Amino acid sequence: MPAAFLPKAIEAASVENQADVIEVIGTRAQESEKIDRRTYQVQQTPHSAQKDAVQLLRGLPAITVTPDDRILLLGAGNANIYINGRPYIGDAKQYLRTLHGTDIDRIEVLTNPSAQFSAEGTGGVINVILRKNETAGTSGNVSLQSSSYGHSLVDTTVNVKRGKWAYEVKAGGNVGTMARSRYQKLRTVEGPGGDLANVNSEDGEFSYEGVVGRLSGKVTYDLDPKTTISAQLGGGGGHDIVTNKGQFLGLTANFPSFYEHRIMSSVASYLMGEFSILHRGTAKGETLSASAQFYANPDVRDMTDARFSDGRLFRTDVHKPSQSVDAHIDWKRPTAAGQILSIGSTWRLDGTTQDYRFTSIGAGSTLGPDVTDAYDGSSSTTAAYVTFQQPLGALILTPGLRVEHNARRISSPGSAELVIRRSDLFPTFHAKQRLGRKLDLSASYSKRIERARLEILRPYGLVEDAVTVFQGSPNLKDQSTHSYEVSLHYHSGKTQAGIIAYMRDTDDVWSRTYTVSPAGTTVYSFVNAGSRRNAGAQFDLSTALNRRLKVSASLNLFNQRNPVDAFGRPEVRSDFRYTTNGTLEWTLPERGSVPGDVAQLQWSYNSRSRDYQLTDLAWWDASLAYTHSISRTLSLSATFRSPRRTRQRLIAPFAQEAISRQRTPEFQLKLLKTLGGR
Repeated sequence: MPAAFLPKAIEAASVENQADVIEVIGTRAQESEKIDRRTYQVQQTPHSAQKDAVQLLRGLPAITVTPDDRILLLGAGNANIYINGRPYIGDAKQYLRTLHGTDIDRIEVLTNPSAQFSAEGTGGVINVILRKNETAGTSGNVSLQSSSYGHSLVDTTVNVKRGKWAYEVKAGGNVGTMARSRYQKLRTVEGPGGDLANVNSEDGEFSYEGVVGRLSGKVTYDLDPKTTISAQLGGGGGHDIVTNKGQFLGLTANFPSFYEHRIMSSVASYLMGEFSILHRGTAKGETLSASAQFYANPDVRDMTDARFSDGRLFRTDVHKPSQSVDAHIDWKRPTAAGQILSIGSTWRLDGTTQDYRFTSIGAGSTLGPDVTDAYDGSSSTTAAYVTFQQPLGALILTPGLRVEHNARRISSPGSAELVIRRSDLFPTFHAKQRLGRKLDLSASYSKRIERARLEILRPYGLVEDAVTVFQGSPNLKDQSTHSYEVSLHYHSGKTQAGIIAYMRDTDDVWSRTYTVSPAGTTVYSFVNAGSRRNAGAQFDLSTALNRRLKVSASLNLFNQRNPVDAFGRPEVRSDFRYTTNGTLEWTLPERGSVPGDVAQLQWSYNSRSRDYQLTDLAWWDASLAYTHSISRTLSLSATFRSPRRTRQRLIAPFAQEAISRQRTPEFQLKLLKTLGGR
């Protein structure tokens, strides 16, 4: 980031202050899109270099990373991941784990995005801005990581800058066991005809292992002082194996006990590419940018083999290649003092096919007959948007409007073709009032949408395990959200504090609903359960307690009015819940030219929450990390991840289930070598 944009406090920061992993930085008032976000600068230290992007996100106030690695903003709704202002159209969580702190310039958190961002996704946007290679010569990093699970990972990034040309090569891979846990389930299943209920328990263990390799290259060229073009191409593949071993015990006479050994073998490959151009106009602040990216999984095959101690067995074979294309063009021009007009258009195409086969011996009576199903699906979204920034003294207003047309098609043999075409308007409004040099007041509104994914709309069911089938929902409607926010942020030196009050009204809320087949198998699908209102507030604080100790923490309070299923009688209930997460960081003194060691404690806690027929009980998570700098370019980090237990309860008209999962504690070692400087 050019020094001219940095707040004076950061420009004058001492070496000691640079030990922090992230710092809140000031909004660039000259840029319209910055009014809708909070920005966190990633400091270039050995401790930040040791962290991947997911670990960095865990330390930010508005972000919660759940036990199943979903990334939430303000405690609800999956956040969309953007890279350099464009949506990442591949496996975002996998990509974030390949980024180190040295790769990232800053992280932008948008809890209520403006019209320039896709209206898809009600959870908000996390925009990761990558560091530009602006220093002549060679730079990069190499990291080696090992886990007590028996998992090893290597990642390498090499950057070369020669005049107008810049090159980047990233390579990496991992092998071994990446996750290990134990689980217990207690089920009660009642026959829909009033048959005697059967009660059973399941005690099992889960492991996830595999081997993955990846390679990508990027070339950037400065056509002239105002125009830059870049092209990137990459790919990879791997083989993952998920193993479940479960002991089913019948607690009533009508459920025979048995043992299950189930293995899912997944083989997949991917190919990705991107081309972009950025032109800076003659007027100060004027830019014209365009990009096109694609992501394809040409070969994805999941095979599940389950064997039972009573002689039964089944196999599912799913072949599901897919491809995505995303293109955009954006023009931004200052029109007068402080006024900025942004106009743009985007196009997104997603396509997938699926061939599904289920075969069994002795299991057909409960899981259904042998079947061969297939579908072909596509989704195309075309959008145009405009935003306009208007300053009125210390007040900045940014209204925006986005129009999107979406067309989806699902065709499956033996079923009527499903065609959905919708055009929607998505207005946004942001206002920011400066209440002095240290205090800002903001207000915003946006309308957003969550469109049903193609795999949810398919018309047939998939067997998941010995007692569960997932049924597609062709009639599922999109869910839309009206989001309102008011926030107050205080910043003074190394102290940052804020409060965000918000309300989100969602129509046609998606919820899972569970039924029981005549054979006694639990079948679940998605339905539109009604309307939901989330009202709450987030309080966050980041401050230095003394020269060596810094704390960052946030607290979210929710009052949620949510549709629930009270044994077949839908009703709306109001629940209060809260979440908290934080980071405590201690920095030791430098040793001559060697940075000081850093110890860090991170924690998260989520209280109980209810979603239609499912209740998630409270859970907590914690990790402890210590980074030792061997030299200015070589560091070693040790991380301990605590055992994490999650519990869930299902209460449906004919099925009740209590689930408990316990993650095995994990110890990680990571050695990182940085090359040159950027």
